[in-house]
Amino acid sequence: MNADWFLRRASACLLLLAAGAAHAASALFISSSPIQPGKFRLLAEHAAAHGVRVEARFIEKLPPDVDAGLFRGHDFVFFDTPRDHLRDAVQARLAPALQALKTPSLWLHDGQPSWNGLPDALAKRLHAYYMNGSKTNFTGFFQTLAAHHAGRSWSGIAPPVVFPKTAIYHPAAPGLVFADTAGYLAWKKVDATGTGKPPVIAIALHQQYIAAEQTAFINDLIARIEAAGAVPLAFYSPVMDADAMRRIMAPGGRQLAEVLINTQIMLNPEGRRKEFEAMGVPVIQAMPYRKGDAAAWAADPQGVALMDVPFYLAQAEYAGVADIQIAAATDKQSDQIVPIAAQSAAVVAKALNLARLQKKPNAEKKIAVLFWNYPPGEKNLGASYMNLPRSL
Repeated sequence: MNADWFLRRASACLLLLAAGAAHAASALFISSSPIQPGKFRLLAEHAAAHGVRVEARFIEKLPPDVDAGLFRGHDFVFFDTPRDHLRDAVQARLAPALQALKTPSLWLHDGQPSWNGLPDALAKRLHAYYMNGSKTNFTGFFQTLAAHHAGRSWSGIAPPVVFPKTAIYHPAAPGLVFADTAGYLAWKKVDATGTGKPPVIAIALHQQYIAAEQTAFINDLIARIEAAGAVPLAFYSPVMDADAMRRIMAPGGRQLAEVLINTQIMLNPEGRRKEFEAMGVPVIQAMPYRKGDAAAWAADPQGVALMDVPFYLAQAEYAGVADIQIAAATDKQSDQIVPIAAQSAAVVAKALNLARLQKKPNAEKKIAVLFWNYPPGEKNLGASYMNLPRSL
């Protein structure tokens, strides 16, 4: 063997590496707010391990004259639009570009996925991986995508892990979620019928928090509840199911949770109002600030984005949610939703105090009455939809 042989061998290796790089799959993800950019940072990390390059674009940041050039250079296009209003917004914004889309594509939607240029079995499998989410499923998603792109069989890759439509979540749970309350309590070793039962604080979240691996905010609430000696009951359920919360919080008709911390968007205020009234427990709300980090929130004169008012404030208050607080913000470096420590602590403290209040004897309770004194005057007491003298 001589120097020429080594040079030829090295050149061949470089050519093979270059060819591999040239044929690496490129996947474009298109989405819209409130889907978090941090989700796609994590996806890019999962994808890179399997030779797939990920690019993410949000319709809010696309130029007004965007055309089919948006899709150029990509082998696959995925539209992350899990709900109808997100899908409709993306379709309206990209209408001219979509007419010329020839790249294999998949619309990732909760109930009505659609695809073009992909085999049916592959599209259904990719959709199941993605919509259920979590590290395990995203790994399977990119393994399968890479195998298909390379012309290899993906039959030996682990199938999607399908999460229940309604489930209880805990970051330390073996499978992340439990399908029912009984299984969760058994894992936590909590006797729900015992006289010494600790306070149970429920947390309503979106399954997308788990699917997108954006659970830092929820995990912080869970940890604070446990540190106080109470039991967290963090669960997700379909936002349009008007009885799902009660099935989790009052299994078999027996009320388990004393307080509910809601982090869900409010899309069904009338249904939720009836459900909250039937359960008869206090409901408070913790919501994220998506326009920036904790410092940006502290400097914001309003503190709540205008677009969040209908779904996190107005409809939530109509449904009976009280004391709505910002408890998380968007980390600049990772684009992840992370807790604002003081705010998160305040939410949990309020929930625990409400739970204690329910067991406190009336003789030990102290009540303060605040009223809106305008125009000034000692007889100027008023309230909406209340018989004030009887109420006082």
